[in-house]
Amino acid sequence: MELDRRTALAALAAVPALAAGPAVAAGRTRRRTALDLASPADRLRAFRLMRGGLDEALAVSWVSARYYGVVEDRMDPLFAVVSAVFSRSRSVADGGFDMVSFELAWFTDPDSGKALDTWRNPYTGQEVKVPSGGFNPSRVHFSPNLDFSLAKPIPGLEMAHEVLPFDARGDDVWVTERSRTALTFPGAPRPFRYSESNTFHASRAALEAPGATRVTSAVAFTNVCSWRPWMGMGDRPGHLTATGIGRQNAARDSLPPAWVEATTARRPEVLRDPGAILAPLWPAG
Repeated sequence: MELDRRTALAALAAVPALAAGPAVAAGRTRRRTALDLASPADRLRAFRLMRGGLDEALAVSWVSARYYGVVEDRMDPLFAVVSAVFSRSRSVADGGFDMVSFELAWFTDPDSGKALDTWRNPYTGQEVKVPSGGFNPSRVHFSPNLDFSLAKPIPGLEMAHEVLPFDARGDDVWVTERSRTALTFPGAPRPFRYSESNTFHASRAALEAPGATRVTSAVAFTNVCSWRPWMGMGDRPGHLTATGIGRQNAARDSLPPAWVEATTARRPEVLRDPGAILAPLWPAG
């Protein structure tokens, strides 16, 4: 039996780690510790607070974006996407942290918000089947200086990953995480390229709050990628780009309604227990 949307939200409400806002210990009267973003230790701590958390509880983030086709100097609106990422993180012996995560994304109609089963490609005139998006459960490592590595290398994958310098003014703190990848599939004439930039924006006061274990941050999302294989573009010149918004350490009621609706109907097990999907990569520590 499919879950209705109200039941789905209730299921998410049962996951304690999806509560709104930063987790803060009871001692709110304790003095704030000034954040020194020139310090590698403070950079690591701030990034972890904004990106996932200092504890090992389940965290969620989401993105809502619109895709455009880019041919020469023209941008054509095509479709939208809504995604959610569930993750856990844990400190490790080198002073950095490991993170396990998975993503479920739905390509949607930009007007109705409904998840697409088929889509008429305006470049080819063909009706194509639309799969779900995202990535399977995986483990990554961030070193103390925020270098990034995959726990399990992917054959044919080239990746450049950077956490850029923090930008702080008044109570505002921003940091951008950027990745550029190329994956060569057997028999493909050229690699599939995907580049992504996420800028996280949080409150300095929240980052400095005594006992904070995670901080909600707003996300500005941009990507550039090759034509999606399911679009059936062949060797036509051009590429895709997407821009959108999101939230890291999101409250349960901020998840995009289109994502909740599609997941309720098509992947209800994700709503019932997202942590169970990560369990094989998350042995008891």
